[in-house]
Amino acid sequence: MKSFKYFIEAINNPRIIMIGGPGSGKSTYSEIISKKLSIPHVYTGDMMRELAKQDTPDGKKVKDLLSKGEFAPTPIVIDAVKERLQKPDAESGYIFDGFPRSVEQANKMKDANIEYSHIINLVVSEEEVIKRLTARGRADDKPEIIKNRLKVYHRETAPLLDYYKDEIINIKAEGNTPEAIANDIIKKVQWNTDN
Repeated sequence: MKSFKYFIEAINNPRIIMIGGPGSGKSTYSEIISKKLSIPHVYTGDMMRELAKQDTPDGKKVKDLLSKGEFAPTPIVIDAVKERLQKPDAESGYIFDGFPRSVEQANKMKDANIEYSHIINLVVSEEEVIKRLTARGRADDKPEIIKNRLKVYHRETAPLLDYYKDEIINIKAEGNTPEAIANDIIKKVQWNTDN
């Protein structure tokens, strides 16, 4: 049973985890929600891509993994997230985009006392994902890398759905405008505080 204080906190300082496969729209919806709720968009993908540009041992390791469509090592991701949450703008809540990516990360997140109030799972068909990603045209959006990223997602991230199964809010993330889908998520976040 969650306390009254928890519900007030969850509404006033939403700490959202956005789960979804590559191309499910995590970043698009996170950006819109971040602006509407005035909370920072904590995007570990960008954080790791920035790190990959640095000529450091961690930077080189991350660059090598990302070039194959693999995930960055959990300790590096956890440290980057903890550092980001120290900034004053994160006091009023935040939205995690693509974090945690695995059950291992979810466990380490718990160990690091990184809190969350809502878990949104973006549900998108695989053919829609492939269509979106090939249209996006990023360097790592080549068909063979996309297929590998989907494989990695199913291997690493799909078990998270089981891990969080009693807390997940499923959102159909296709067939409507990004704005309408983001509004649907906000509505669920503001009213679905019973989990």
